[in-house]
Amino acid sequence: MDRSRRLDQVGHQSHRRFVMRKLLAAGCLVLLVAVAVTGCRVVPPPQVDAKVYFVRPTSQDIELVAVSRRVSGEIPLAEAVLRELLKGPTAAERREGLTSLIPEGAALRSVSVSDSGVAWADFSEGLQQGVGGSMRVMGIRQQIEGTLMWISGITSVILSVEGQTEGVLQP
Repeated sequence: MDRSRRLDQVGHQSHRRFVMRKLLAAGCLVLLVAVAVTGCRVVPPPQVDAKVYFVRPTSQDIELVAVSRRVSGEIPLAEAVLRELLKGPTAAERREGLTSLIPEGAALRSVSVSDSGVAWADFSEGLQQGVGGSMRVMGIRQQIEGTLMWISGITSVILSVEGQTEGVLQP
C-alpha cells in the first residue's frame, strides 16, 4: 500500500509540474501578445518650458523681449536655455522685429550654477568678435543674463570667454 501511495504522490507531483508549466507558458504568451498589441514605442525626451531673451531695436534704444521656447529636460536647464539663445530668433520672431546681438560665431563652452545661485557661463572667443559700441555690449549682456536669471535659484551671472573674465564684452 505504501508503494501505491508513493506512486500516486509522484504522479500527482508530475501532473502538478505539468500544469504549472502550462500556466507559465500561457502567462508568457499573454505578455507577448500584450506587447505586440500595444507596441514598443520610443518615449520622447522630456521638454521644459523656458524663456529666452532677444532684443527689438527702437528709435533710441533696444528693448529686451522674452520669448517662450521648449528646451530639452535631459541636460541642465542653464545649458539648454543658452544653447537655445545661441540659435537666435525663429523666422516668425524675426518678422516681429526681434533679433539677437550675440555674434553668430559665439559658442557655449560651459555653464555651471553654484549652490549660492551664481551662474558662470563660458563662451568661445566668437562672443566678442566684431562687437563694438556700448549699446551692443549692454544688449549682449542683457540677453545672456536675462535668459539665465529667469531660472529659479540663479541670482547673478558671471560671463567669461575662453575661461577669462577680465575684459569680457568691453565696448
